[in-house]
Amino acid sequence: MNESRFTYFPIIVIVTLLLLLLSAWVQWFFFIFEFDEHELTVKKGIFNKNQLHIPFERIQTITRTIPFYYQPFHVVRMQIDTSGQGKPDVIFDALTIKQANLIEQKRRVAQNSIQKEFETIETTKLQYQVTTKELIVYALTSLGGLGGVVVLFTIWSQVDEMLPKNLKSSFEDFFNHQSVTGLCILFVLTVIVGIFIGFFRIFNRYFNFKIEHQNNNLDISRGFLAHKTMQLKLNRIQTIQLRQTMLRRLVRLASVNVLLSASQDEKDAQTVLIPVASIDKIMTTLKKVLTSIDFDVDHWQVSNIDKAAWYQVRFSVLRNIFIMTLVISVVMFYFPSILQRSYMLLFIIMMVITAILILKNTLTITDQKLGFNQELVYIQRSNGFSKEGYYIRRDKIQGVRESGFITVFRKKALHLDVIVRDGNGHHIIHLRYVPQSTVNHFKQWMNTGL
Repeated sequence: MNESRFTYFPIIVIVTLLLLLLSAWVQWFFFIFEFDEHELTVKKGIFNKNQLHIPFERIQTITRTIPFYYQPFHVVRMQIDTSGQGKPDVIFDALTIKQANLIEQKRRVAQNSIQKEFETIETTKLQYQVTTKELIVYALTSLGGLGGVVVLFTIWSQVDEMLPKNLKSSFEDFFNHQSVTGLCILFVLTVIVGIFIGFFRIFNRYFNFKIEHQNNNLDISRGFLAHKTMQLKLNRIQTIQLRQTMLRRLVRLASVNVLLSASQDEKDAQTVLIPVASIDKIMTTLKKVLTSIDFDVDHWQVSNIDKAAWYQVRFSVLRNIFIMTLVISVVMFYFPSILQRSYMLLFIIMMVITAILILKNTLTITDQKLGFNQELVYIQRSNGFSKEGYYIRRDKIQGVRESGFITVFRKKALHLDVIVRDGNGHHIIHLRYVPQSTVNHFKQWMNTGL
């Protein structure tokens, strides 16, 4: 910096801070809220006055966030959503814990039609809490380190543009004079740091994750540096999704998400209900958390026809061979020299892709399951190399779609899509080569039950 910039820089910083403080004070001064037994009233605005009345029984979601820099002041950030669209109607940037508890209590009393005084504290019952050991294994099997590496490279690309030229040239000289071994060591160190960042992100997000029952709501709390709580109405749950990645299948762990009737967060249409649980204990845990649902599925149907795995692999391999042949033909026509130099590498890549396709499509059929009881269906399938299971109540199924080429119909089979609601849209569960008799039985169950 030259002398004039250095002289005025502190003045600019101080004036900017004063303007920010003044703006925050004005917003606080003209933001007023009050509530009685029935509704919450919010008044705000300096010249354009706004007054919002929110009946407590209309509140869909209340989300609390307590960043670590809020904790010394014993305040929370609260978002109130009445539309269920994921966009909060009111945001309280700083409420005392006592005020937040009163608002949540008023909402519970109004929605459950319980005539109590607002000072009464309702008892809660702990249903589930993640253990530190399970959370560590979950974080280690999340491949979050890849995201951490991406974050590091993104930060470096931004910082690199702001570095002075002499410092930037010093870094370039350092990297240019490194040997292959030195560069490999730097890359390994970067991956290790990235894995640590990814591990800490997951550990920070789900630390002390616990679920408590509060009448017809689930109170979900979590977080290490920033403690976050959320109230979830049980009647908003559309589908329960069990998910296992390839690594978690090896260590027999699963996570449970719920698809809701409207998105809780615009960035995440799903809500994590159980971040991690042993696959052997997942049913017991679900029964503890969602006591009103019968998860005992004992009426299993044949989920695929004979030779379905062969049909699935054949279709996928032939389709991808056609695509690769088209790409190679274009390369041969426009860049023949590249193909002549790299034909062996191209052959190896094609073999690897074919092996991956065979494994992926074999899992698609072998993981497929379908069973139901009087009011609940369980559907299992593979999504890539991840295994997904869905528990869906009969009245929550939005629709069923059947499809397939004429060759599939000749085998007395169909491709079946089950459509459920997810946020403001829908989620489709694909099943392949399902026997026609199973499809008919499933449709009959949808209409009349067992």
